Amino acid sequence: MRPFIALIDAVLISKGRKALKDIEKSTKDPRASNEALLRKILKDNQNTEYGKLIGFKDIKSLDDFRKKVPFSTYDTYAPYIKRMTKNKETNLITAYDVIQYAETSGSVGVQKKIPVTYESMKVYEKYSFARTKAIADKFYKKEYKKHVPYEKGLNMLETETTVTEDGTPTGSVTGSVSRRFRKLFKLFLTSPDELLFPIGGMNMNYMKARFALEEPNLVFMLSGFMTNFVDMLNYIKKHWEMICDDIEKGEINPEVCEERSRPAMMKYVKPLPKRAEELRKIFKQGFDEPIIPKIWPKFAWACAIGTGGFATYAEKYLKFSGMKVAIDYFVYAASEGIFAACTEMNVPKFTPLLDSCFFEFLPADAPDDATNTLTVDQLEDGKDYEVIITNQCGFYRYKIKDVIRVVGFHNNCPLITFAYRKGQLVNVAAEKTTEEHLNVAVKRLGQKLGVDFNDYALYIDAENHPSRYVMLLEPDKPCPIDSKKEYSKEFHKILCEINPEYEFFADKRGSIGKPLILIQQQETHALWREFKLHKGSSANQVKPVRVLDVPIKQKFFLGLVEPGQEVPNWNVYNKK
Repeated sequence: MRPFIALIDAVLISKGRKALKDIEKSTKDPRASNEALLRKILKDNQNTEYGKLIGFKDIKSLDDFRKKVPFSTYDTYAPYIKRMTKNKETNLITAYDVIQYAETSGSVGVQKKIPVTYESMKVYEKYSFARTKAIADKFYKKEYKKHVPYEKGLNMLETETTVTEDGTPTGSVTGSVSRRFRKLFKLFLTSPDELLFPIGGMNMNYMKARFALEEPNLVFMLSGFMTNFVDMLNYIKKHWEMICDDIEKGEINPEVCEERSRPAMMKYVKPLPKRAEELRKIFKQGFDEPIIPKIWPKFAWACAIGTGGFATYAEKYLKFSGMKVAIDYFVYAASEGIFAACTEMNVPKFTPLLDSCFFEFLPADAPDDATNTLTVDQLEDGKDYEVIITNQCGFYRYKIKDVIRVVGFHNNCPLITFAYRKGQLVNVAAEKTTEEHLNVAVKRLGQKLGVDFNDYALYIDAENHPSRYVMLLEPDKPCPIDSKKEYSKEFHKILCEINPEYEFFADKRGSIGKPLILIQQQETHALWREFKLHKGSSANQVKPVRVLDVPIKQKFFLGLVEPGQEVPNWNVYNKK
């Protein structure tokens, strides 16, 4: 089996290198590369209903495109998508074949169905698994003068598929990519097919950890988000005795697998007393030192989104893995498209994928009615920009509500990182506190208190005068309740230091009250993710909760606040 895995890896690495070469070539003249894609999209879709309405065939230049095509949102396309899914109508917003609908995670607004075409899927495939294999091999050659080990890996991705009224599959795009690699995944991943394509009724953290722990030569982990790694490793930390007992006896604990699912999983297990004893000796030493190199001595790299809201989870993952393990921070993507990708291990910077979407940008501080967009070659280092895309799925000049930051250049192309969602700004009095501000403030508060906060969420208490932030912080160990509100004072001081606008409106104008800090019960955010999975969400889509903007989030998170604290009325949430 090992020679066959090596052959597959060689093929994937070769494809990944080709993708990296294409990225490198496009960075030499990024605007020309990107405009070539725009011309193709407009030509291919000029006879669609939307293309005729706008007049795509009359667009001869970028200026024509800006003048004739208005900015759009999902609401622009919702009536067309309804006709597509209900009546099987085609050639409405895209001339390309729609092979599935990507369901958004619903983090901002209601859940949407985003068309996924064969053309857009090819781009996802090009820059996903083969790319990460190639940069892992590149890293190993540079650091260790040899190829990355050809052994098995753990895939934390899952895919569940339903269908629309016209029979077209729906689900996450990452899940669809997994399905297209399905035959290969069986050969070099520890998770059985029934875990990659779940049949239900199982604790997925247990199952994925169980089969990964049985494999002493595990080399890599692959997931959509860093949260999935951290949740699984925390599960191992808490339940290692049960897992080791099951590995020793060749059993599956009935508490983690329903009877209807048990036969499908039992065919993959057998008693492994020697491996179980090896693991027990490791776990009895504790988790204070990086545990991954002890469990899997050949472990080399991990691939998952670990920037933006997932940055804190990347830090927690490194405590399990140690600094010598390489991280591919994967891609910057959404249901509407894959926008940028990492090209180096351990470098959380993304190169725009100029053959995926046509990109336009507005300065993040531009007024709401601004229309003078910039192209990819016009961005400046260190500045933030709102992203507007024209993709290969039928969305034109589409505002995705993301803000990116330029963090350097490669050749003539900007390198970017995700900064924040426009819809997730906390904005009581025009102070525009971003997720990045909050990430830094929570981390600094934890350092002051001598505790790590696993995660946080917040809402605005509009009944307080003036309105204030209510911050719910989840500690990684028991944390004293702050009866004297010292936490709140310190958090306010930190926010003033890192966000001058907050300081102005809070301290000089008095428009924002002092924040209230509430301590959450441990594992609150992990329980939320389990709740979402139980309700049918894909593990590839469950993102960190930041703003408690709907009643279900508010009820869940405030219900898990440690007793003995003042909890303001959350029903009056103010969306200023």
